[in-house]
Amino acid sequence: MVSRSLAGTIMLLAGAIAGCKSDKPAADTAPAADSGAAAAAGATEAPAAPVTVTATDFKLELPASLPAGAVTLRLVNSGKELHQAQIIRLKDGKTVKDLETAMKTEGPPPAWVEFLGGPNGIAPGQETMSTAALSPGNYALVCFIPSPDGVPHIAKGMIQAFEVAAGGGSTSLPVATDTIKMADYSFESSRSLTSGNHTILVQNAGPQPHELVMLKLAPGKSVKDFAKWATTGGMKGAPPAMPLGGVGVMNSGADGVFSVDLAAGDYGLICFVPDAKDGKPHLAHGMTKQFKVD
Repeated sequence: MVSRSLAGTIMLLAGAIAGCKSDKPAADTAPAADSGAAAAAGATEAPAAPVTVTATDFKLELPASLPAGAVTLRLVNSGKELHQAQIIRLKDGKTVKDLETAMKTEGPPPAWVEFLGGPNGIAPGQETMSTAALSPGNYALVCFIPSPDGVPHIAKGMIQAFEVAAGGGSTSLPVATDTIKMADYSFESSRSLTSGNHTILVQNAGPQPHELVMLKLAPGKSVKDFAKWATTGGMKGAPPAMPLGGVGVMNSGADGVFSVDLAAGDYGLICFVPDAKDGKPHLAHGMTKQFKVD
């Protein structure tokens, strides 16, 4: 893995998603306009057409070169296992080969590795979309979700290099209906979420990397129940919640957008990223949130 800390983050999230398959297709709805959220996001232009990423067992297929700007990845899972598409920018001219070498060592992530979110894990037959602003350079798209044998898909070859070329379109993200700001250690929503489709701008305003996992809680269950099940509980038994997407690991200052369809019920937000100081997941520092949708 890239490092002990970020590797633990990704594996915790991937394992949690892997234990929570759903037969319901992921929401795939165009962003709804909201002038206030659009101003906050700086969104003034329609985003470019989505780029399809096809995931199989164990390969990610996408164009070798993408234009710079706001890039929406439409992840289609054509495999038999869960898959995701985590975006990693390789700075300073580094390549996927350099990344594979760095993943074999312990310690902090190299300064040339930048995590920019990307579509979260989805079940076979599903698809989902997520948008990130990409500047020119070298990138890798990877899947960290493990197979039932415990081996992460990246170790089975599920890593794909791609280039982002200069001369792309606008860097404005899609118009958002809602904003969730991540900090050390909290989630702050611009408003209460209601039933229906939401296009959510996620901002990492904290000094550390963070992620956002949205959970649909099972009746009578809490975010703490899910946290225990996904960590010390060893993911045994029925999961207390169903992950509904969100954004993958993002470095400080990064933004991402995802869409989610919410029905009435209890929901939660959680961050599994290990803390830079003590190595404990941010959820242990209180980075969880529970809310009800009417």
